[in-house]
Amino acid sequence: MRRALAVVLATVTAGAFVRGDTPPAALRPGALGGGVTLLPNGWKLVPAGRHVQVGDLPLAMVESPDGRSLLVANNGFAKPTISVVDFQNQIVRSALVLDHAWLGMAWHPDGRRLYVSGAGNNTVHELRWADGALTGGVDLVLGRPMDVPSEGANRPEPVPQSFVGGLAITPDGKRMFAVHVFGQILSAVDLLTGHVLRTIQLPAEPYTCVVSPDGRTLFVSIWGGAKVLLFDAATLEPAGDVAVGEHPNAMALTKDGMRLYVACANTNAVWAIDVAARRASEQISVALFPGAPPGSTPNHVSLSPDDKRLLVANADNNTIAVDDVSKAGVSEVAGFIPTGWYPTAAMFSHDGSRVFILSGK
Repeated sequence: MRRALAVVLATVTAGAFVRGDTPPAALRPGALGGGVTLLPNGWKLVPAGRHVQVGDLPLAMVESPDGRSLLVANNGFAKPTISVVDFQNQIVRSALVLDHAWLGMAWHPDGRRLYVSGAGNNTVHELRWADGALTGGVDLVLGRPMDVPSEGANRPEPVPQSFVGGLAITPDGKRMFAVHVFGQILSAVDLLTGHVLRTIQLPAEPYTCVVSPDGRTLFVSIWGGAKVLLFDAATLEPAGDVAVGEHPNAMALTKDGMRLYVACANTNAVWAIDVAARRASEQISVALFPGAPPGSTPNHVSLSPDDKRLLVANADNNTIAVDDVSKAGVSEVAGFIPTGWYPTAAMFSHDGSRVFILSGK
């Protein structure tokens, strides 16, 4: 039997050689046409919507106060930039280059100042916005810059303050809060003077922070601690904590301040927190199918203007889950929007007529 099989294989091989057949050409990663893109891992993407190239690894975005532009923070290997995307013409109208930036973006209530985290430089950039143009301003210094060792040198330990992440500003515009990811601290800054008012230690690495609509409570997602901490926004005195899933990151708060949604990246779910009760009242699954193992990597959440829909960026599924959260306790996924590679953020426009999605890769 083995001899017969060898003869058959030899005959087939010889026949192929005689006919001059060649193996089909291997597909290369990249655009295949028809809106289809092939990834290096073999997956094919057919993202929805219209696409504009904005920069290297876009991580965060905010809509301009007049609703005509989208400002995007690009935080990859290239020099960080803030791209100004023109909605009407669907082009990048300008890009402001920064020395350091990562994730944190927050408008001042006056609509004329945009604050951007300075990452490893331990600063926050105060940028100016006027007539559709973004210009540089002052840097608010929150601590000494990170120690970056020369090539071959050992990294100094410990680094007491390092890497500014998420930002939040009080509704009255008087105070800003910033989390230091590696330094595991929280800073409160007086925006009138630019001085740090107080800095407190956190139990693990934070990701970002959100201020309640009444300006009284500050919420901090503890990326390395599977919880959300609550603080008195005036004094930074602890006001409780809520256990959530592993690697909590982005948060979205309803306009009445009663419900907080937290994306937990090491799970397939978003935790919904009942703020008054100080507890997580619901876990909203964003997996593509029931019982799926962790791997969706939800890394951003945002609410529609009427607080009835929640957008969840599933980084490793290349989708945006659209959740119906109109009834607390019985939230459900209405569907998924296919995206580009590794979505990092998604949000509704101010008027709710559009959805903006960042594809990080």
